[in-house]
Amino acid sequence: MNSRQPVSMLPISMLIVASFLGTLSLTGCQPTAKPADDDQVSSQSEADSKPGVQSDSAAARIEEFEPLYVKEMQELQQRLQAEYEALQAADAPDSSSILPNSVSKPTPNDTDKNTDTDSTTTAATSENTASNADTSAVSTDKAGAEINTSTEVGERDLEVLKLIRIGPRKPSLLTENQLIERYQQAMQALYEPASIPLSAQDIDTLLNIMTLLPELFEHAEIAERVSIKSPALARLITQHQVWQQIEVQQALDMEQMKINQQQEFEALMKKFNDTIESYDEQIAKYEQTLEEFQ
Repeated sequence: MNSRQPVSMLPISMLIVASFLGTLSLTGCQPTAKPADDDQVSSQSEADSKPGVQSDSAAARIEEFEPLYVKEMQELQQRLQAEYEALQAADAPDSSSILPNSVSKPTPNDTDKNTDTDSTTTAATSENTASNADTSAVSTDKAGAEINTSTEVGERDLEVLKLIRIGPRKPSLLTENQLIERYQQAMQALYEPASIPLSAQDIDTLLNIMTLLPELFEHAEIAERVSIKSPALARLITQHQVWQQIEVQQALDMEQMKINQQQEFEALMKKFNDTIESYDEQIAKYEQTLEEFQ
């Protein structure tokens, strides 16, 4: 039995080695995913480095909205300037209420009375000071920590308040040529490569367009360029358009509600008039019956 045992074990070891080599060969034949990812990244970078091509319809729409934007911006600047001047006038001190001659001079009798009153007040103040000294000395230890904490909080609040501008800010007024230049520059920036970020001035101009003339971005190509250049700005434009639709729907709902209320009121008035007429007919019949009995 011992002489047959090695012969039976030999094929099993060969099978194990063969399966191991087969597994290695299959693993080596499997393709890796990194080259595909690298291709996607390279293709995306190439797409981001290419400028957008402006179609004729988009160019015509941009040119159509240019004078409308200039007109709306000029009206907005006039309103902002009027509001600024009104706030400046409201915040200005009233000089007529503070007059140096408005203080009356005391008479001699008033001077004597004031002297007596001042002496009495001084004596009472000294007594109050002496009585409050002991109380303040007792509470000093307890309030020490609170004073330190409140002082630190107060200093932080003061630093924050320094950053806040309470007074009205003077609006920047742009000329017609400046408005046209910024409008054209913002539209050109939309078609620049996606790798080039929008400047702060272009974002400000696009926000003004979104607020005053959101219909410009209803063009599919222009909306796509905004989404490519600034997804956050595209979401903001979408939210603004949704709110406009909600406002329009609310206005329609209010108008329909008024119509329904008017119809209900007219129906109630008709029913009331019909009831009054029936009462009048009954009263006339009663009066006729009374006349017949008489």
